[in-house]
Amino acid sequence: MAIQKEQFKAALPILSRLTKNGFEAYFVGGCVRDYLLEKPIKDIDITTNATPAELEVMFDKVIPVGVEHGTVIVRHAHTSYEVTTFRTKKTPTATLEFGTSLTDDLLYRDFTMNALAMDQAGTIIDLFDGTLDIKNKQITGVQDSYMRLKEDPLRMLRACRFVSQLGFTIENNTLLAIKKLSNELNSVAVERIKDEMTLLISGEYFTKALNYLLETNLLKQMPIFKEQGNYIELLQEEKQNFYSFPHMIAFLYNEDQTVSVNRWIKKWHASNKEKGQAESLYEALKQYEKSGLTLWLVYHLEESLHKPFSRIIDTIYKETITETELNLMQDQLVIKSRKDLNVSGHHLMQWFSNRQPGRWIEEMIRAIEYAVIMNEVNNDEHQIKEWILCHPLATN
Repeated sequence: MAIQKEQFKAALPILSRLTKNGFEAYFVGGCVRDYLLEKPIKDIDITTNATPAELEVMFDKVIPVGVEHGTVIVRHAHTSYEVTTFRTKKTPTATLEFGTSLTDDLLYRDFTMNALAMDQAGTIIDLFDGTLDIKNKQITGVQDSYMRLKEDPLRMLRACRFVSQLGFTIENNTLLAIKKLSNELNSVAVERIKDEMTLLISGEYFTKALNYLLETNLLKQMPIFKEQGNYIELLQEEKQNFYSFPHMIAFLYNEDQTVSVNRWIKKWHASNKEKGQAESLYEALKQYEKSGLTLWLVYHLEESLHKPFSRIIDTIYKETITETELNLMQDQLVIKSRKDLNVSGHHLMQWFSNRQPGRWIEEMIRAIEYAVIMNEVNNDEHQIKEWILCHPLATN
């Protein structure tokens, strides 16, 4: 098979240099899988019997990102490539160590569709019928599913994540192994679980993957869901995928406020940025419930949240608000943030020199901000002053 994908062609010089120096080298894993599926390739991964120390000698730009696991980043033609030394585990509980052959390395991998390698000529090395499983749209553990999942329990969740992304089914023995080992997910770091769940909930076949999470009992091992079964039922109400983790939190919190947004964030070790996005989505939903779709709502909703907001409105209210509609309203905004206002607290102190600084300044600025956004007054210093004097409630 001749290599067609441009990403592979661009990385060939790395394989070529390795083989010229007497080492084995192959493209491996997800990039080969996606190549066979004719899907976009995100990252090119390379496996070799060269050690990190040998790679550092061979290439000019090497970044030791995971030397303890045999992984370095090789920079070539302004592109980063993850190059990993053959790895193996003698038993599920053994320490990861360097392998001596490609077979060692492929046997260590999770699923047959990911245990594929490709050489410089484009020849596929398939030791475990991964190409057949891809053809049959099936996720199967390498050689011994129970052992592969026991080695790293996160692989159980990865299987469901691949279901969500690819629409595949989980092979029966692999599914049985997940059911037996589901409690092992509790031994996995929350950060790793969250990374997989973020990909899973945003996959095209999310509902199919969710059914597997329920069937295998994996969802009941996860933060919040293990304590509050009501959220599992609510998650089943969403028949479409989520755009992000904050999207899921906002949806669930809007439906049931037993667990606060802050607790969701802490339990899942999510970021402050994700917390802000979840809270912003929830506030937008409250605004919509109260006043419908307004310029004030759009003003406070960052563009990256337009899609999830539209989806939640569709799910909860069965109403359609398109992303285009939200973008058009955003374009109509007179100001994009408070700093664009042509008045400030300094102006207010001048206009109301008889008043002491206090909370009234913030309240008045917010009233002005709202009036400008809603086109009740132009963003002009003199007109705003007139508007304030005509609205005595704003100065109380």
